[in-house]
This record gives sequence, structure tokens and C-alpha cells, in this order.
Amino acid sequence: MNAVTPNALAVLADALGGRTGEAPPAVYDSRIDAPGEAADPALSAFVKHQALMRCYQARYVLLPSVAPAGGVLGPMQRHYDAGRLQALDAVRPALEAELIAPLVGEAPAATATDYIEAMLAGIRGGGDNPFTVWLATTEHRDDHYRNFLVQSSPDLLAEASASALGVVGEFGEPQSALFRILIDEFGYGSYPKKHSILYRAAMRGFGLDDEYNAYWPLFDTEALRLHNVIHWLFQNPRNLFKQIGFLLYAEAAYQRSTQAHYRHLTRFNPTVDARYFGEHAHIDLHHSRMVIDEVVAPLVAKFGEAVGAEVIVGAELTRIAFARAGDHLLAVSLAFEEAREVTWGVEGDVRNPLGRPVTPRSDLAALASAKVQVGAIGVLHDARELARFPTATIGRVLA
Repeated sequence: MNAVTPNALAVLADALGGRTGEAPPAVYDSRIDAPGEAADPALSAFVKHQALMRCYQARYVLLPSVAPAGGVLGPMQRHYDAGRLQALDAVRPALEAELIAPLVGEAPAATATDYIEAMLAGIRGGGDNPFTVWLATTEHRDDHYRNFLVQSSPDLLAEASASALGVVGEFGEPQSALFRILIDEFGYGSYPKKHSILYRAAMRGFGLDDEYNAYWPLFDTEALRLHNVIHWLFQNPRNLFKQIGFLLYAEAAYQRSTQAHYRHLTRFNPTVDARYFGEHAHIDLHHSRMVIDEVVAPLVAKFGEAVGAEVIVGAELTRIAFARAGDHLLAVSLAFEEAREVTWGVEGDVRNPLGRPVTPRSDLAALASAKVQVGAIGVLHDARELARFPTATIGRVLA
């Protein structure tokens, strides 16, 4: 399958921008960046991941939390316009083949029983969370934590919406077990207990805008890659067993990671609502056992080890994607700490005006001393310092 060309990306960017309208609600802001410099493959990869994110987000039912001044129908109808959806559907297969398929190839197959025991032992015996351990050593921990919350928000502000697509249909008793996990994620029908609402509360505790997609210009490539891996799994029914592998790994790993974040917040930010992390540290123990006993075991018993191998591929793909995102987040934070002249925090409205994106491989010398926003951490006063950051870092040139 042919890759999506820079020209095709530019055409798509123009089309999405034209259909978005002026000053849209954040939930209906479906723009992507133009691919920019042909000599910067890191920027091209970033824009492709943006485009794939828009493909997947088109499946969500979205309403703004506050009614727009001109009414909601116009922005909503533009967002779900048939032409926009068709333009996204046209590029999605090629983007998935280029961006996700290579990661799937990195995931080794194994028998389900052997893998599960080794995975659980590895998670239980793993060291402390590297990011939260490092945060305790820096006086700018809140700025780095804001960036963590922003980079995690593409999924967590609509938590479980992707996996909800994986329970539609009819596939026996495991479907009911998966649905019970899903309704826990949605607060068991109680809106204040919905996990995405708990996540919003944590964002507000750090002074962040909690509207879905409010910070989309600050997402970097690895955050988008993680989002897109999850959605590739759940928006393709042929991946059913890989989807279960995602849940197998994620529910087990989240017990440890959310516990680390809960402890960090209760120590350093005791006034912040940390229920999102405390709830996961508790309930994912139960969810992990459900996936193993009520989903994986009966499916393997019924359909054989070939199904178990698919489950493991999904689990390993998930492990790889989470590890890349976590390693990148910490590397960006460490690089920012070494910058000479910075302003901490987010400068201005990140969507209006939208600063052009640059990467460490862009022609930074041409920008001279232009300022560059790096995620939600802060602003570099000299764009050339971005050259020291990990390749997948995205900066926004400020006016």
C-alpha cells in the first residue's frame, strides 16, 4: 500500500481546516498541521499521526461542555460532514499500514499461559515508576506533571470510548465480562464516577483546561502514537483477540503506574483530586483477574492456542507503545531541565493562533531566537535548543 504523500497531507490539512470553521469549540477542532519541510521526516510522521488521530476521533459522539454562542448544530454538522469523514476514511488504511503495522511486527508471539505468568511477575517485580521517581527530585515537578496530564489526555478524557467499540456484536460469554469492565470505566452509570470525569478533576487541579482536545496542538508524536495504537486495535474488528491482549496488559500494568501517580499527588499535591489514580490502583486488580479468567482462558480453551498467540501479540504491542510513550515523556522533561533560558508553563491560547510545529530535525537555525512552546512544560527562548531534544519532540513556534 502506498504511503500518504506530503501533498496528500497538505490537501487533507486544508480540507479539515476549511470544514472546521472559525474559532470552533475544542471538541470540534479537527485541524491538522501542514506537513511542512520535506527534509524533516520527524515532522511528516507527526502530521501523519495527527491525521490518523482525526480518523479515529471521527467515530466519537462529541458535544462541548458549554453551549457555543452561535449554537451547537452548525459546528456539530460541520464536524460530522460526510465530505470530511470520507476524506479521512480515504487515507486511514495507508496511515495504519505505515504507522502501526511495523509496531505489530515487533510484538513476539508466545503461548498465553506462559506469557501471562511471566508478564504478571515482571509487573509485580518491576522497579518504581521512573517518571514519578524523577519528579520528586525537581522543583519544577508541577510543570512536568501538567505535561504528563496533557500528553495522556487524548485517551483519558474519553476513557474507554475506544474499547467500547470492541464489545459491539455477539461473541459469547467473554463479551459480558468485557462489558462489565467497560461499565466500571463509565462509572457504572454514575456520571461523577466516570473515569474521564475523574481525570478532568485532576487536570483542573493543575489549572488546566479539561475540555476534550483543548490542548491538541501540544500533543507530541509519541502521545499520538499511543493513542493511535489503541484505536487501531479497537476500531478494527479483525483485531478482537489483540484487543483482549491490550486489556490483559493494560489492566495489569495500570495497577502499578496509577498507584505511583496516586502516591506522588498525595505527597506533593494533596489538594488535587487524585481519585482517578486511586480508583484505578484499586479496581484494576479485579479487572486484570477478570480478563485472565473470564476472557482469555475460555477463548483459548474454545478456539485454541492460535487465539492465545494473537492475545499475546496485542499485549506486547501495548507494552511497547506504553514503554515508548513513557520513555519519551521522561526524556523530554530531562532535556527541558537542561535548557538555558526558559519560561515555565503554557504561553497563550495554544489553538488561536496556532503556531507552526517544529522538531529537533527542523531547520532551527533559520528561526534564530524565536520562542518555542514544548508541550505543556514551558517555552524555550531560543528555538535552536530544541535540537537537543528527542526526535519525536514537537515544539510550537510562538509569534
